[in-house]
Amino acid sequence: MTLKGHSNHYNIKFLKGYGHSISVKDSKIILKDCHDPFTPPNIESWYIKSMPYEKIVLQGKGYISTDALALLSENNRNVILLDNHGKPVTYLNPVMESLTATRNRIAQYDTFRNPEKCQFLQRQIVKSKLESQIKFLKLTEREEIKEAIEKLETHLTNLDHFTSISNESKTSHIYFRAFAKIIPERYEFHSRNPSYVGLAKNKATDIINALLNYGYAVLGGEISKFINGFGLDAYYGFYHKSHTGFQPLVYDMMEPFRWLVDYTVFRIANIKDHKQRIRLDEFTHTRDGIIVMEYNLIRKFLELLERTFQSERRYGFRHGAKTKDGLKNVQEITIAKITVQNLVEYCLGKQKDFRI
Repeated sequence: MTLKGHSNHYNIKFLKGYGHSISVKDSKIILKDCHDPFTPPNIESWYIKSMPYEKIVLQGKGYISTDALALLSENNRNVILLDNHGKPVTYLNPVMESLTATRNRIAQYDTFRNPEKCQFLQRQIVKSKLESQIKFLKLTEREEIKEAIEKLETHLTNLDHFTSISNESKTSHIYFRAFAKIIPERYEFHSRNPSYVGLAKNKATDIINALLNYGYAVLGGEISKFINGFGLDAYYGFYHKSHTGFQPLVYDMMEPFRWLVDYTVFRIANIKDHKQRIRLDEFTHTRDGIIVMEYNLIRKFLELLERTFQSERRYGFRHGAKTKDGLKNVQEITIAKITVQNLVEYCLGKQKDFRI
């Protein structure tokens, strides 16, 4: 968003480097960014109600005061803490204390114990994931990936015959092999790192995997906020329920929306404007071959990702003024929130189907 009299701002703020901080002074949130040790820190001061950032991503050694944590939490501002490789360390969400939240969580546990309902939800999640992957690949209009799209469409048609998640995992290999074909060779991306289900892979050894890690971490923060907002337990998933990693329900609800991150990475790798796309001088490798990204690359990627989250499409939204076709322009990230709400209503028995 752009504020009158200010430079262009986005809903996301990225703070990185030794000594960055979030504090409170004179009832204002103070954001201090120290990403460059050779220049003075960039400091912003906002009253919380007028602060344009809905989420703040922190990386590196910094400081956040308890007053700032409380103020951000009370005003539903999402804080995402990443390690030096873009893997989520923690998400800050307000504590939900209501009878509605308790009721929703109990319904989630009851659904979790029902094998038939779990299997139904698993298939719906996988189906939506495949549909979104096919949609994205078609959107690129690349001739070299048509065969992969056809294979994914065949898997989608035969989804009801899959007997295990391992069968579904074959589609991930097909998808990322196709994804590699539409990424310029200079970025040396050949495949996604192992352990696909996680928010972040092993430490990325190429720039594309590194950006995917960052993007999935931010997407996970958004999904975590929605899950917490409805009072659900993020550690009880349906599709990833046997996974021992970070918040399985977050993984579940991310699946239909991972394509938003993939699309953003595709865009920043292929954009014609040299200043906006990934430049080879914006990242380097450690002695162990691990990618280290320059601050400005992370910032412009996260800003582009935020614009992707806010992009709109026609969707069957129940609220607001009615339209002739029943469809309205809805932001992609809002659809993710609606999806979590639909899960709640399915668990409560208010709707027989789970729609994504």
